[in-house]
Amino acid sequence: MKFPTIIKQFVLPLALALGGRALAADETNAVAPATGRDFYNAGTKLLAGKKYADAEKMFQSALAAQDEKVQPSALYNLGHARFDEGAGLLKKGPDAQKLNAQGNAALAAGEHAIHESEAALQDARIDKLVSAYLEGRGARHDLRDAEKAVQSAMETYGKTLLEWQRAAEDFKGVAELHPADTNAVWNAKIVDRSIANLVDSVRRMQEMSGRMGRQRQDLGKLLSKLKGQIPAPDAPPGAAGDEDEDDVQPGSLAGQKENASHEGDQMQIPISPEAAGQILNGLSLDGSRRLPMSDKQGAPAKEKTGRNW
Repeated sequence: MKFPTIIKQFVLPLALALGGRALAADETNAVAPATGRDFYNAGTKLLAGKKYADAEKMFQSALAAQDEKVQPSALYNLGHARFDEGAGLLKKGPDAQKLNAQGNAALAAGEHAIHESEAALQDARIDKLVSAYLEGRGARHDLRDAEKAVQSAMETYGKTLLEWQRAAEDFKGVAELHPADTNAVWNAKIVDRSIANLVDSVRRMQEMSGRMGRQRQDLGKLLSKLKGQIPAPDAPPGAAGDEDEDDVQPGSLAGQKENASHEGDQMQIPISPEAAGQILNGLSLDGSRRLPMSDKQGAPAKEKTGRNW
């Protein structure tokens, strides 16, 4: 996923603007921050070093100090830290293209296995029943693996959405404190668009997960029927670890039902229902107009420059 550029504005220590001594690079950890300005200066050092989680804590402490001179710039840089932290999580997560290819391949194999299983049940020849059973079991395992990969991606996406939602709120907070700060307004829109694009990916993965779950459920029922028609002497052996939690066990060839306790479930984003609802409904650009949902990543038409603090 290609990320747009947000405007980095408050990246210099505030010591010269507010009076006093700026922290040297090797003093960030040596001197314990005490004032809002100290926390801000420490946060900017960490932000420059791409230690986003630590920088976020420092900026939060700077805001908690209730220093009106520090708050706008601390809030602005807090938005940067959170946006970059979310982007970093996304980059380290599963590759979206590979995941999509894996899911589509598993769905195609599952569809073919279902067709072969239904044909074998109609034909009733033992060799076809065994062949269809083995193909169906393999296809269902592929679907299971693809679903696990989707689960991993959804967890990453959920964490990124949380960081980006907070970042958007930070930039909007700066815009409320200083309505003339066009950089903050611009960044809030950029983050909102990034959220909208990521939500598109979440929705596609939820749809794919649902399709894979339904296929696994259908295959489970067909596997049960196939094994029920295969005589015990001709039943295919199950290698150690070959069966998963909802496979029909080799010792019982008839009457088994698939465990559908988690078939067809959509993966859940690990955030609160309220936050998920707000994100999935689409955040607005200006309070009245909803964001366009598209897989094309937006980018600012041009860079803007602002004051340095």
